[in-house]
Amino acid sequence: MIKYDANSLFDAVYDGAVTPRKLPEQLYAEIAEILKKGVDKGFNKGAQATGERFAKYELGSVDAALIEELTLNIYMFSAAKTFQQVLEMSNALVVDGRVATFSEFKSEANKIFEIYNKTWLRTEYDTTIGQSQNARRWSVFEQEKDLFPYLEYDAVMDANTSEICRPLDKIILPVGDPFWNTHAPLNHFNCRCFLRKISKFDDVKQTAKSKLNRVSKEINPMMQEVFKVNPGKTGECFDSAHPYFNVPKKYTKFAETNFGLPIPPKK
Repeated sequence: MIKYDANSLFDAVYDGAVTPRKLPEQLYAEIAEILKKGVDKGFNKGAQATGERFAKYELGSVDAALIEELTLNIYMFSAAKTFQQVLEMSNALVVDGRVATFSEFKSEANKIFEIYNKTWLRTEYDTTIGQSQNARRWSVFEQEKDLFPYLEYDAVMDANTSEICRPLDKIILPVGDPFWNTHAPLNHFNCRCFLRKISKFDDVKQTAKSKLNRVSKEINPMMQEVFKVNPGKTGECFDSAHPYFNVPKKYTKFAETNFGLPIPPKK
């Protein structure tokens, strides 16, 4: 999925040319480009779900503002991801209190590279698609809430339905209900659920608060904090609860500069 030369990274970390404070900009940029493609794909899927062929990106439009927020989040996430894997590789330079041989280091560094840039990156790409799609859909829900004032949670009910989403199926609430701040899809990795808008002309039976409280108590312990968000409201595919953003205290100020990595200017 990624074309970056891992061996050159291993050499640079071992030689001290790359450190947690001197990150590889090319790797960061490549991760960001992959995830940005996920944003575009998901955003357009969200548009298609509302009957449009493509999302509209005209300057000043709601779509343009939202895609800008999502893209900024991707750059920040990619920087944090680059930092975390370099930090892990740097920690692998020492084995049992001594400097690792290059062979020892490379073996561990390769495992780190594989899991960050293949296993996890694939999942992150899919998550980016799903979160961007739902962000775009939410934007439409907000714009059309006078005509479609309610939303229904639609879980794909089959043998693979998660224990998180199963109790949420068929919950109906107003667009503005705070429940959607924390329980709008995606609610876990590989979540297949979506929200369906309901016309003001339909006969609607709103879900009782007692059921909402019961469902929340049941599923919240199973949900990861990173999914207790609404990407359409936050403009983020990955919020600050994601482990990548949890850095050692000595790097806190550095993290505030996007780990020294550039964010391209707005177009």
